[in-house]
Amino acid sequence: MNFLSLIWLIFAPIIVALIIMFPKFPNHQVKIRRFAKWFASFHFVYALLFLAFFDTSLFGMSYEKELTFFGISWLKSLGITAKFALDGITLLMVVLTTFVVLITLFISKIHIRSKHKLYYSMVFLLEAAVLGIFCAKDMFMFFVFWELSLIPIYFLVSQWGNSEARRAAMKFTLASFVANMFLFFGMLILYYYNFAVSNVLTANIETLNMDSKIYPLWFQITVFVNFLIGFVIRTPFAFFHNWYPDIQSKSAAPVNILLSGLILNTGVYGMIRFNMQVFPEIFKIFAPVLMIWGIVNIVYGGALSIVQQGIKKMVAYANIATMGFVMVGLSCLNTTGFNGAVFCAIAASIVYSALFVIISSIEFRTKTTYITALGGIGQVMPKCMYLALIICFATIGMPFLIMFTPKLMVLTGAMFSNLDQQLMVKIVAFIGLGAIAVSAGYIMYFFYKVFCSVLLDQWKGIKDLSPQETAVLSALCAVIVYLGINPMNIIAVYQSVSSIILDVLQV
Repeated sequence: MNFLSLIWLIFAPIIVALIIMFPKFPNHQVKIRRFAKWFASFHFVYALLFLAFFDTSLFGMSYEKELTFFGISWLKSLGITAKFALDGITLLMVVLTTFVVLITLFISKIHIRSKHKLYYSMVFLLEAAVLGIFCAKDMFMFFVFWELSLIPIYFLVSQWGNSEARRAAMKFTLASFVANMFLFFGMLILYYYNFAVSNVLTANIETLNMDSKIYPLWFQITVFVNFLIGFVIRTPFAFFHNWYPDIQSKSAAPVNILLSGLILNTGVYGMIRFNMQVFPEIFKIFAPVLMIWGIVNIVYGGALSIVQQGIKKMVAYANIATMGFVMVGLSCLNTTGFNGAVFCAIAASIVYSALFVIISSIEFRTKTTYITALGGIGQVMPKCMYLALIICFATIGMPFLIMFTPKLMVLTGAMFSNLDQQLMVKIVAFIGLGAIAVSAGYIMYFFYKVFCSVLLDQWKGIKDLSPQETAVLSALCAVIVYLGINPMNIIAVYQSVSSIILDVLQV
């Protein structure tokens, strides 16, 4: 396994981005596109090799590597290092990131018509930033990549979206800066207080577990809340979510895939890595509140999804509702709920990325994403209709498709949660079950209205999916079906990590 370098995995996309932007690199869209797809394919296969050689029984991090500068650690005198490592959850997020970037680049061919150098370099910069977020062992290195991700998102949205995309990009940037202020403040006071009580300067996430005998309750709650605010804005959760439907409705189709497939999981990962692992006692105190917040998120996101006329906003709110299941699962404080939450986050990235690929195909041909303006296009786009049917069934959690197992695990985990508020958790489980039925209503309404109603005259001449679109959607559907039939293939990868986290929580 000496040929597997975590440093190369993370930083290679930055090198490729610089190569593309280099003035001597041909400013020819075909050459740029082919080079980008070639590298993304190779990078995805390289990430799969980490998964193939990963020891699923390992308790703790593996592939640990430190980036040094002329043999010296980064900011060594301050205890801040550029260390990276993988565990089961991190590894799955890394493979998912490289997969989403790959399918995005295949879809970009039909949607990106200008500024190709800037576009493909920003995609790879975003990929490197997200990989750095997942792999960083040092909280300040985590924050560096967290901030870095804002730059490519802003350009990807503002430069290739519709006429209102710049405003949406600025709205996201401002919301992110607010979140980052809370996040950075929490990191700073945690870093300095830890030094005050231990006389050791360190920002290593694994060494920052809060001991209630050393750190006062008020301090832990203060830092916990700062981290929580930073992560729920990025995820996003109800009442902190306005930027997400807005930015999705105004972005170009490939950017929709990147946002739904990559960005939301960074917030979920942050909550697991910081709020759960660093502040286990405080997380247990907040668990009932977070569970209620999760179910509010499900109901609120579902209700807003129902009333949307645009497909992109409908899917964005449905995605927000699904993040509510993740929060409920994390708050269960048991193995079933936690495993379901992590699986749900991964499944949501795949399913909603696939939905946005469907939407991109429709938008490219009809130049509209309004449900009422579409009708009966399944008659002229049969391949698109059948693939969309699989994806829609997966979204609502049909058995033997990817979303069924995680939602079932989350609801089961809630039903058997060890929280003291037993009546409340039972109500949450039943509301979640009802929300799944409601989601079936609006997702299948979208499918019927767009594909199965009366064919409108203006859509009679449109063509079905191209071979490239068919290949991308077929690959996504294959993953959806395979992981729906074999869910333990995913869960087994991070089973040992969930055991560690629940041990830390002492539940």
